[in-house]
Amino acid sequence: MKRLTKKKKEEIVEKMSQEIQKNNINLVIGFSGLSVFEMQKIREALKDKGCKIQVVKNTLLERIYQKINFEDMCRQIEGPTFIVWTNTDDEIDIVKKIYDFQKQFGKMDVKAALVGNKLFSSAELSLIAKLPRKKEIQSKVIWILRIPMKRIINALNFPILRVISDLKQISENKRKERKNGEG
Repeated sequence: MKRLTKKKKEEIVEKMSQEIQKNNINLVIGFSGLSVFEMQKIREALKDKGCKIQVVKNTLLERIYQKINFEDMCRQIEGPTFIVWTNTDDEIDIVKKIYDFQKQFGKMDVKAALVGNKLFSSAELSLIAKLPRKKEIQSKVIWILRIPMKRIINALNFPILRVISDLKQISENKRKERKNGEG
């Protein structure tokens, strides 16, 4: 592997710290034994979600987090590590996707995440991964909000439907009376 010069390392630290700061979620993920194919599959799936992934040397990653004043994140960096970052508004979906890959490949360890300016531990992220996705929450809220409107519509329609039903009943009774009277 090509050695990085001090200047190149500084450029990487500067560029990555800017990238991480302007995005609202970034995850530190340990990996061991992931094949190139598996890593490519993760990259492609997360790219569709607007995520960027990069394998970064631990010392550089520590410098990046020190530069943006998140030294607590440095304690999470150990072993082969890659980071995922994005500016999506559905952080839960990204966390769920990462945990799906963890279940699928079993060679990943979600260590920590920065969401906005808050640090989330692996245990907290595990709980977040169990939450419903944003779209699911939105559809449930819309469904719940529609219930009172449906009740109002049904209440308003009930007298009309009752009159129609009564008129049909009267019409059928008259038809039966005519048939009985003719026969």
